[in-house]
Amino acid sequence: MLTTEDRRWLTGEKVYDGQHAKQQRYQRRKDIRERIYNSMLDFSILLEELDEDERREIFGEVTDDGQQWRNGDEDLQAGVRDGLAFLLRTIGIVSLMREATSTDSMIPVRMFTTALCRAGHHDGLLVESVSLDIDATDVGVPELLANLESGETISPGGLYLLMECGAFDSGVVQDCLREQLLDEQPEEV
Repeated sequence: MLTTEDRRWLTGEKVYDGQHAKQQRYQRRKDIRERIYNSMLDFSILLEELDEDERREIFGEVTDDGQQWRNGDEDLQAGVRDGLAFLLRTIGIVSLMREATSTDSMIPVRMFTTALCRAGHHDGLLVESVSLDIDATDVGVPELLANLESGETISPGGLYLLMECGAFDSGVVQDCLREQLLDEQPEEV
């Protein structure tokens, strides 16, 4: 979907400077939007036309217990997870999570339901009903950061949210936890 140049620009490795920088940034954003749009159209073709063996070659297979992919490619699994998150955010799932009520006419519910039906259809299943139950709490990142700065206690869920949203480097947190846990362990363990 993204070219190497797109990735470099989005991650900050490439910066456009100089006289034509504004036009270059505009063109890069436009190119990325077009690639994303065309990639979404391609998924309809892939769903219908990509050979099952080719799909397995890319993704591997889900284990019999449904817990993981046999090829164990964590980067690919993270990409699929983040791709689903990107698409769900795009269709408005966050507004659905913020509201206490939901109806079948809402775009996220309708698209999620029809996607499950189409996926089932390809494996000979008739999906008769889909229930989407989401419990979500709006936890403001700025408030969490303010609480952290002031020394207040933050829940494990709040810490997880801060790490997931990229508010700070999770590697640093892991190092601190590792150091604390290893220092506090009894020597005879």
